[in-house]
Amino acid sequence: MPNPARKHRTTAVEVVIAGGGVAALEAALALRDLAGDRVKLALMAPAPDFVYRAVAVLEPFARRRARHLPLAKFAAELNAIFEQDALASVDQQRRVLLTGRRREMAYDALVIAVGATTSEVLPGSISMDPSRMDESLHGLIDEIDSGAVRSLAFVTPMAAWPLPVYEVALLVRDRAREKNVDLDVTIITAEPRPLAVFGENVSAAVAALLAYAGIEIVVGAQVESSSGELIVLPSGRRLQFDRVVAVPRLQGPAIAGVPADADGFVPITPLCEVSGSERVYAAGDATDYPVKFGGIAAQQADTVAASIAALGGALTEPRPFDGIIHGTLQGGSERRRLYFTALMSRGIARDSRISRTPTCSPEAKIAARYLGPYLAELWGEGPRWLAGQVSGSSDA
Repeated sequence: MPNPARKHRTTAVEVVIAGGGVAALEAALALRDLAGDRVKLALMAPAPDFVYRAVAVLEPFARRRARHLPLAKFAAELNAIFEQDALASVDQQRRVLLTGRRREMAYDALVIAVGATTSEVLPGSISMDPSRMDESLHGLIDEIDSGAVRSLAFVTPMAAWPLPVYEVALLVRDRAREKNVDLDVTIITAEPRPLAVFGENVSAAVAALLAYAGIEIVVGAQVESSSGELIVLPSGRRLQFDRVVAVPRLQGPAIAGVPADADGFVPITPLCEVSGSERVYAAGDATDYPVKFGGIAAQQADTVAASIAALGGALTEPRPFDGIIHGTLQGGSERRRLYFTALMSRGIARDSRISRTPTCSPEAKIAARYLGPYLAELWGEGPRWLAGQVSGSSDA
């Protein structure tokens, strides 16, 4: 029986990219470059803008608004359609997806790049939300400036993205020193070592930065809240702080009609195909790949794009994403920065190295083959995000 949703299908491969973050934009740029007019692109996201969250940790300190890119403008530049809507479910047999507004969209290839969701944080804590970092932490920074907060804890559960915690902790410590405030800062993390996911060399370097800044760290710990105290498990140690900042636990999107693990994440093959699915791909934080990182999301998106471009007849050879990531830890207003690389294999760092100079070119917080240069040209910033201008002097 003919599928009515496909009656306007062209000879080009109809690709729907669900999502509006790093993986989605990188996939769109890569597809247009690799496949040209062999693909017909549609970008769908519930929000109208892409928000550059990689430097969101600076927002509460710089009082500057995060960079925004209208997705409709981005799509138009790529001769793509933009639909402001959400992915609700997928009918893989018919190759049709259902949106949050109950509309059907047909696809020849579907890219799931919707990101992860977050759960509730520790009771009584301040949530560190990368999507609205200034709103989350603005009041806390004001309290630190006034001297109302003298002890502060950051709590990170196991299923979370920890890098911003270390950056914010270092920035807060510098801020307190600038304001002549005596502030004790403690990080309590479920990780066995600071940023252990990136290997021993990176972890040791981060630990040294924390020690130099006078920040205490408690590793391998889970935390419960009771009567204004934090109970650190398994030791049972009880701690009290003026304020506690907690990172939300990440959960997968759990999309109807798409395979998912127990936490809702989408299982993928080394070629970023959704396991047990045909012409359905996934990239970024929505996947079950254990490392949630912008550079990984971009590399997965490039792998997806190569596979889809090949479907359209382009001379590309799909291959697993290489897993070599480049990252940067912003160390505070004293311009202490840590650049690092890590070779990831199945979510484990087989090799890691640190540097005081950028490890990728062009220099960018997110090392993405297409999106990095695109944003640098669009905003004319290049590596300016590294300038350490947390005094609010930079433009919005």
